[in-house]
Amino acid sequence: MMSMNNQTVDLFSPDHDYDLRFHEEPDLSFASQWTSVPVHIKEAVELSQSLPVVFRRNPTGTIEIIALFTCNGEHLIKKGQWSLKQQPDLLDLYPFTWMLKQRDIKLAYYPQAPHFQGKGQKLLTSKGKPTRKLNDVIKGLDKAQSFFSVTGQRMMELVRFNLLTPITVAQNVTLPQETYLVLKEPVSEEIRSQLSGEVAHLLDCHVKSLALLPAINGALTASAEAAPKAAEKKASAKKAETKEAAEKKAPAKKASEKKASEKKTEPVKKAEPKAAAANSAAGIDGIIDAACAKFEVSRDDLQSRKRNDLLTQARNQLAAEAKAADSLKEMAAWLERSPATLNSWLK
Repeated sequence: MMSMNNQTVDLFSPDHDYDLRFHEEPDLSFASQWTSVPVHIKEAVELSQSLPVVFRRNPTGTIEIIALFTCNGEHLIKKGQWSLKQQPDLLDLYPFTWMLKQRDIKLAYYPQAPHFQGKGQKLLTSKGKPTRKLNDVIKGLDKAQSFFSVTGQRMMELVRFNLLTPITVAQNVTLPQETYLVLKEPVSEEIRSQLSGEVAHLLDCHVKSLALLPAINGALTASAEAAPKAAEKKASAKKAETKEAAEKKAPAKKASEKKASEKKTEPVKKAEPKAAAANSAAGIDGIIDAACAKFEVSRDDLQSRKRNDLLTQARNQLAAEAKAADSLKEMAAWLERSPATLNSWLK
């Protein structure tokens, strides 16, 4: 469920909500005291140029990307209007959202929203069918939910490498201080090489965006401003080391090549099959457990031939995580499918 600012969320029911009336609310003053909103990875990268982007662990234990509602201490809703060109999807779709019910994704809404107060249009026809407005809402939610589903899969990379640290963030004097997760130390080259390009770029954007927090956050904003310089310095040092190593290696290369031609090639030792299998099994177990917890499905469900939106998302995550861990064959064997089938899920 995508919930905002601890608001109550109701499942939309044609029987219960047949007389629910809705009107557009162009004035966003109702959100002037909101501190943040969850965002998907695509919009997070774009929004990070104008507002701080951080992370948070939601009640289900999964990592969310969070867009804060201030920039340098100034709230981004001014005189009832969003002051940036791009508006986060969940704010744009408010007061509608979605939730999981019996392992299916269902339409939901925030009943206390001003959009449901006073006169408005019905969301269901006299025959109990969705109106054109409600169909448009559902299409928008479906699109956003698919983006958030992909984001959930990508966030597993941050969980796997334990990259984030909790920190209390002060946005300004009127909003409450809250705890978020941030990247406080540069990612090592070894770990960065194992991250998807999308997540690595997101982390870069996240660190730079911390400079948009007010100065009251001191060390956090200072480290954000210093990050690009540190990365540039590290890259220059690495380039110098590579050049020096190449120069030292050049004279010895001919001698080593001559020595190698005089000796017979020794057989390469093969990896211990049992140890490799054990490590791989342990790896996919963690991926399977995470998918079961996130999508509220069982291992039997995943292995079965059942089909629904939730199982499709869970299986797609298994395939993506297994491929990232170089365990696609093992995951395919566990799912009783072929590796080609798992690859087709990733397209």
